[in-house]
Amino acid sequence: MAEIRQALAQCFKELMQEKSFQKIIVKDITDRANVKRPTFYTYFRDKYDVVEWIFMQEIWQPANSLIAAGYIREGLRFMLISMEKDKRYYRKLAALEGQNSFQEIFVRCIRQEVEQALRENTFHPSHHLLSVELVSEYFARIFWFVTEKWLNYAEDVSALEVMEVYEILFSDSAEKLLGHKVEG
Repeated sequence: MAEIRQALAQCFKELMQEKSFQKIIVKDITDRANVKRPTFYTYFRDKYDVVEWIFMQEIWQPANSLIAAGYIREGLRFMLISMEKDKRYYRKLAALEGQNSFQEIFVRCIRQEVEQALRENTFHPSHHLLSVELVSEYFARIFWFVTEKWLNYAEDVSALEVMEVYEILFSDSAEKLLGHKVEG
């Protein structure tokens, strides 16, 4: 049974190499996998569910094992390196917008894990408006921002270079980034 789910997901990824997400229909996936249409619905609700399942299996679950163990940088690095192996596929997904988009899945996974880590570590904000939710949303969105830019970057930039940029943007102050003191 797991083989059928994997085959459907692989066929979806192959189809994404040939046409846009919007033009792929469930029949395309089932024809390629040589299964009947109802079989698809045994495993997935729709093609957005396929996107999420692939991301969870290939990227998030292995990365989250590292993140949950306290190896946050390593987990994020793993995500980028894994996505780099199939960058064309993820580039196409990054272009999707709206509800159930790849961005929504990506940000939600990171945000939830950061929220949990902050709660477990008894988060003590330096300002009363810095809630667990605000900090976790910021963390997830800045990682998405850098990842999306990388996926759409015209030049060939490695996942490790992107991780370096993320670490600079996340950890350095505006003063340091701009090379001078910011008036405030």
